[in-house]
Amino acid sequence: MKAEAGSQFSKVNLAELSRRTGILRAKIRRFQGNGFKDLPHGLSGRKAEQTVLTHYSGIIDKLLAGGVKNSEVIYERLKNEGYSASIGPVKRYIKDHAYLIPAQRTLPQPQGNRGRRYFTEPGEAFQMDWGFTDVLDYSGTLNRATCFAMICHHCGKRYIEFFPNAKQENLFIGMLHGFRL
Repeated sequence: MKAEAGSQFSKVNLAELSRRTGILRAKIRRFQGNGFKDLPHGLSGRKAEQTVLTHYSGIIDKLLAGGVKNSEVIYERLKNEGYSASIGPVKRYIKDHAYLIPAQRTLPQPQGNRGRRYFTEPGEAFQMDWGFTDVLDYSGTLNRATCFAMICHHCGKRYIEFFPNAKQENLFIGMLHGFRL
């Protein structure tokens, strides 16, 4: 503004400065009085020793510890005890003392036994699968072997046999040997 006005500049127009910066005129006046330094408010950091909630803090603490965190509910209980102020201080107190509210606990839903065995009549159902493993032979060479496994759903007997590969004829041979037992 001083550069725009040039030699005709005498003093700062607070209304124009406020319009350009978006700062209220009252705040600009305060800045001007402080030599354009932004100092903290003179009463900042001070708290009243006694508030309207001082005599009711025990009741609120008990309710918060019991899991009641709804400000309307707490406000109604305080009104029954003689509290006559507004709900605002109650909301601020709840916000400042949120650490008193216990954490919500969720119980896991029962999922039942996941390891149930499937029972059938004798010879009705078998379960079979192939598995693969590395085998070290007598000469020290590493070979890949297939393992045929079969289990009876009635009695739980297991049959295991190793084959050189997982061809269909080896599957039938393993099944026949497993049924014999």
